Amino acid sequence: MASQKRFRLRPFTSLFMASCGTVLALTGIACYIKPPTRIAEWIDWRFLLLDRGTWEALHTVFAVLFVIAGTTHITLNYRTLLAYVRKSVEAGQARRRELTLAVTLALAFILLTIFDAFPSRSIRLLSDRLSESWGSDGRMPPIARVEVYPLATFCRLLELDLYETMERLKEEGFEGVDAVTTIRDIARTNGVPPIEIGRLLETQTVP
Repeated sequence: MASQKRFRLRPFTSLFMASCGTVLALTGIACYIKPPTRIAEWIDWRFLLLDRGTWEALHTVFAVLFVIAGTTHITLNYRTLLAYVRKSVEAGQARRRELTLAVTLALAFILLTIFDAFPSRSIRLLSDRLSESWGSDGRMPPIARVEVYPLATFCRLLELDLYETMERLKEEGFEGVDAVTTIRDIARTNGVPPIEIGRLLETQTVP
């Protein structure tokens, strides 16, 4: 009974590596379709409730964890892996063809990506199209990362009257409106993406 309850590192490492790989697949999808930062922040883009920055952080963290788990897995099972390699070599051509094809295919995709050739180029271009498509339908910010500026700077950049803008926002029910608060913080306080503030002020008369 004691041996059954004892923690075993090898199966844990294998399962943890598989878990990390699953998360990496999901974060890879999110990073593949994500909009550029300037649009993601402006429209408050989210995928499965998480924003762009969170997905990027998850992707980085789990990539590191996957490498650590993989290294640990190889270290714990190097005898088994060496025995498998020897057995494969002894088996002759039956396994050598699969090994050659796998290594060649991996190297080919590395070179195709480095030289931006088909099909790696097509995969990259599709990601670029998906990314830029988020900026259609008037969702492009008037100035890149404008949501990080205080309201006073926002108005100056867009040639809007500060006090008229503040009154307009307050009339529409926005709270926490003042000259030094950023557009992003005003939007978060009121539970809307920054783009809603931008659209609201589009019709404002330029002084």
